[in-house]
Amino acid sequence: MDRTRLNQVIALVNVRLADAGYDCIEAEWAGDERILRLFVDRIQADDGVPLRLDDCVKASKLLDDYQELDALVPGSYSLEVSSPGVERPLRRSRDFRRHLGETVEVKLVDKIQDRKHGTGKLLEVAEKPENVMITLETNRGPWSFPLASLQRASLVYDWSAR
Repeated sequence: MDRTRLNQVIALVNVRLADAGYDCIEAEWAGDERILRLFVDRIQADDGVPLRLDDCVKASKLLDDYQELDALVPGSYSLEVSSPGVERPLRRSRDFRRHLGETVEVKLVDKIQDRKHGTGKLLEVAEKPENVMITLETNRGPWSFPLASLQRASLVYDWSAR
C-alpha cells in the first residue's frame, strides 16, 4: 500500500476515532501478512497520560466493521491498533514541532540533497506558504526537506541511557 493510500486510511479512521478522543498518527501496511497497523494516541497526549491497552481495544472496536475502511483496503486483512511507543512515528508538522531538539530517523519518497534516508537532531519546522520544511542536523551537516516528501519518520530512543 503506497503512502497516498495510507494517508487516506489515516484521515478516514480519524473521522471515526476523534469523537472518542483518539488520533491515528500513522499507518503501516504489512502486505505479505495483510496487516493494517494503526498507531493511535490520545488527542490530549500533551497532558502526560499515556495511551493504555484498554484505549487500543476501544479504538479497535470503533473500527470493527467500518465499511469505508474495508473499501480502502480490499480483500481480507487484519487490523492492529497500537500505541506509538517511545520511538513514535512522526508524520504531521505538529508531530515534528512537539519533538524539536530530539533525534529523528527519516525516510523520504525521493532523494533530496542527494539522500533519501537520514538520522539527526530535529532543528526546525518551518511553515512556508507552499509547504512545510523540516531540518535535521545530521552527521553530514544540516539536511532540509519538505514534509510532503516524507515516506516515514520516527523518534530515535537512546536505549543506552537506560
